[in-house]
Amino acid sequence: MEIMIVGAGVVGITLAKSLTGEGHSVVIIDNDLGVIRHLQETMDLQAVHGDTSDGAFLLASGLDKANIILAVTNSDESNIIITLMARAVNPSARIIARVRKKQFLDNPALLRGDSLGGATIFSPEYAAVENVLDLLQVDQAFEVVPFDNGSISIAGFRLGEESPLIGRPLMEIEELSKVGALIVAVDKGGEVVIPNGRTILNVTDRVFITTGARTELAKIITLLGRRPVQNRKIVIAGGGWKAEQIAARIEKEGIPVFILEKRLERCQELAANLDETAVLHSDATDPETIQKIAQGTSTFIAVTGQQEVNLVLCLLARKFGARRSIALMDNEAYLTMAPSLGIDAVVSPKLAAVGKILRFLSHGKVIDAAMMLNGRLDAVYVEIQEHSRMLGKPIKDLGLPKTLIVAAVIKKGQMVVPNGNLVLNPGDHVLLITYPGSFQHIDDYLGRK
Repeated sequence: MEIMIVGAGVVGITLAKSLTGEGHSVVIIDNDLGVIRHLQETMDLQAVHGDTSDGAFLLASGLDKANIILAVTNSDESNIIITLMARAVNPSARIIARVRKKQFLDNPALLRGDSLGGATIFSPEYAAVENVLDLLQVDQAFEVVPFDNGSISIAGFRLGEESPLIGRPLMEIEELSKVGALIVAVDKGGEVVIPNGRTILNVTDRVFITTGARTELAKIITLLGRRPVQNRKIVIAGGGWKAEQIAARIEKEGIPVFILEKRLERCQELAANLDETAVLHSDATDPETIQKIAQGTSTFIAVTGQQEVNLVLCLLARKFGARRSIALMDNEAYLTMAPSLGIDAVVSPKLAAVGKILRFLSHGKVIDAAMMLNGRLDAVYVEIQEHSRMLGKPIKDLGLPKTLIVAAVIKKGQMVVPNGNLVLNPGDHVLLITYPGSFQHIDDYLGRK
């Protein structure tokens, strides 16, 4: 597929890495000559330096020929203009544009793409909010990726020292399947393993488990050796747009929510916009404030505009008694370091946005797709066609590569925890887990017998 990415910021480069890894032909364009030269030296793609707002230049670079056009510059206005130009010269292309400003995020017609010829509009900020809300739906999880409107989710958990699963090969663990769950990936100190029946769990492992809408999460958490939260109280540090969106959704569920914001004018706006949320005019960076508010807090969420501040606030909150902490950050070093420091979950707007775009790019027999574990795993949700090579045999006899696991199956609207004897039928929806760059394996098995 021919893909043009206009804008080589963190989102554009992350998308380029993912898409080139899947074998697509990618052209990336940016105004910054230094960035373009670096991409030319380090990546297998066509990196072009030029004015991203110049329609003639974009046309000469292939705007009218690309199958997919991604407008991801740092300017919302430029992305909208690029989208309009692309729609005019290449009406059959799939066009996706990023917006970040509040006036655009609050415009339903724009977000639906109505005013941009049906283009898909996405926001890293909105994607990050959705990720936080997904985390809040699954107690104790450090990552949650939902599919099929939440009928299936993959949730990442840390094992507790008292877990009865520790030291046992997966083939001997029947307790999880009895509560409708399956371990589909294991992070062993940075080495991500697609497990088999002989995989043994250690106390330091982080496990990814498939869950369904009817899965008994409380029983899963107990099996993992962790304690379910009894009394919920959520504190959000930072009073920006993301905090307001998160609080607005949480308060509808009757959960006590507190926002810490140091700007008095913004506090007044939040108090006027939110019905049940307690807005505290307070500096969230004050350790004494965190010490007071963290006690009895089930989840502390740091969404200030500074990544370093979010990191420190979550560490302080956990130290002073918060049961769970969620930090918003994009820095790759922080993303890697956060789990070892004791931060329970990290949400990256950059990776959230890339995950959303991958879902938008899904087509045909691939219904949905997402990145997991900071891009170290791919989850692909597919429909089994009548000509698929995955039909007619038990899963154990399909000869699937070790890098691919069937994580869940939806049969006639009901989730089934798969085992080796399960036979797939046309129309079944199947969730597959694999490593990045392995989509070709999936295509091979979804293709004709």
